Amino acid sequence: MVMDPLLYEAAAKGEIEPFKKISNYELGRVVTHNNKNTILHVNIISRDRETIVSTEFVEQILEMCPSLLQSVNAKGDAPLHVAAKCGHASVVTALIEIAKKQPKELESGVESTARQMLGMTNDEKNTALHEAMQHRSLDVVKILIKEDPAVPYSTNGCGETPLYMAAERGFEKMLTEILENCPSVAHEGPNGKTALHAAAVNINSIDVVKLLLDKKKSLIRERDRYGWTPLHYAAYFDRNIIAQLLLKSDKSLSYIVENDQKMTALHLAAGQGKLRVVEEIISYCPECCELVDGRGWNVLHFAMVSFDASDLKHLLNNYPIVRNLINDKDKEGNTPLHLLAALCRDSFHRIVPWNVGGDYQAVNKQTISVKHITRYGFPQLEQEIRELSKYIGSGQYPEGVVSMRENKIVKRTSHWKFIDENYIGMKEASEFHLVVATLIATVAFSAAFTLPGGNKSEGSPDQGAAILSKQAAFQAFVISDAIAMALSLSAVFVYFILSLKAFQEFVFLFAFALFFTLVAMAAMMVAFVTGAYAMLEPSLGLAIVTCIIGLSFFVLVIFMFYKVLSKADEELEEPWFQ
Repeated sequence: MVMDPLLYEAAAKGEIEPFKKISNYELGRVVTHNNKNTILHVNIISRDRETIVSTEFVEQILEMCPSLLQSVNAKGDAPLHVAAKCGHASVVTALIEIAKKQPKELESGVESTARQMLGMTNDEKNTALHEAMQHRSLDVVKILIKEDPAVPYSTNGCGETPLYMAAERGFEKMLTEILENCPSVAHEGPNGKTALHAAAVNINSIDVVKLLLDKKKSLIRERDRYGWTPLHYAAYFDRNIIAQLLLKSDKSLSYIVENDQKMTALHLAAGQGKLRVVEEIISYCPECCELVDGRGWNVLHFAMVSFDASDLKHLLNNYPIVRNLINDKDKEGNTPLHLLAALCRDSFHRIVPWNVGGDYQAVNKQTISVKHITRYGFPQLEQEIRELSKYIGSGQYPEGVVSMRENKIVKRTSHWKFIDENYIGMKEASEFHLVVATLIATVAFSAAFTLPGGNKSEGSPDQGAAILSKQAAFQAFVISDAIAMALSLSAVFVYFILSLKAFQEFVFLFAFALFFTLVAMAAMMVAFVTGAYAMLEPSLGLAIVTCIIGLSFFVLVIFMFYKVLSKADEELEEPWFQ
């Protein structure tokens, strides 16, 4: 029986009178057209979450038609599911209390009615507790957990238990409620993961990890279907503090290898270029540096592929145990230097610290030496490494087995950020920027010798001096013109340096030149405005108008940058999965 619009409005407002005219049997059959919501569903979903919800209508309608208590809609949601989704703690309490009062004839008993309702699942296999977790309803979680801690909350359609959901989302308070009231609660998640696996990935779950280690320490060595422990996840996703907590609890985690590539957590961290995690693992278990993966790669093989130049130098200079691996060969006979040479043939000698040693004459099984690769390249090895950067295995490597340094848009070296030249189009942009910088330098040079107002004529005691030299506007003109001249010439010099092959790797120089050019452009505009004002000061109105027009340049630039940044923010706010 389709719900009449008047009945829908009455249910939404909590008006009981229109329903007293309908028989109890008919009340249970009145549902909405699409979602098949009953009168009770409509009343619950129509209340604002922020307001205190009255339970009077719920109690009255269930007294008239008790079968509505467990009636489900088209999505399999019982009223308790809907109340949990909406965060209506008072309604949840009322529904449970009413379930306890049901006569034995309605179901199999007073206690089993309430328990059955707590364990009911919808089409997504979610119980009310799952829904409360998903919708961050802490008050509802507290009620459901304390009502019957023995309810077996199994996995939902996504393979998640309520404990796993709380850990994955970093809900510390909800997790505390479950662990304190249900000590034997299930902790499983999808693909064999546990709640601790989920917490190890979440950057905001440090306290959650501490809590799980305190209450369920046995999870620390649990492996998912890929053979990953929580430490593997912390290492891969750069959660160095969480890795520290895990290692402090059990150092032997460093020796566990995953199933696919036989990589330890140290290999995963090095393969993703995560220096902080690498340092944490080495500090707790330096012996694990000697372990190799299925290809025979040690931690330094991975570091050569994925670490930025400064991080690689830091690792080699500060960790002798890693530096001593520089001549170790993988199953194909490639040393870490073979890998670095294959990927960075042109910049090889600038990346490797001069004092780390290494045998450049060492040959692999194809009798190819490091020195040979630096001269002629090694396309086969380079291709193998690139394939690893795209390899996702069974789905557990979202960023590939390795994250190659050249794939990073922003690279960190010391305190400077290196920007990928392909990303910014450095080579093409430099040509245009050079023209601009040269033009500014030319104009600034000319302006310095054709001063506004002219020079004092012959016969004057200070012959050749600027006539307007005493005016503040003229002095500002001279200073800003000098700034424009100095910075534009600096930019020209940098662009000249960048044209040399030996300096093309130093992409940060491009950022310097761009900054110099922009400031020189601004100084040139200031020079124009101050020079014009100095000459037109006797006609004050014209001087002010000229200055306003000139300074509009800065307004337009600021507006342009504002629009660009606004557009960038909009793009960042778009869902990543689109």
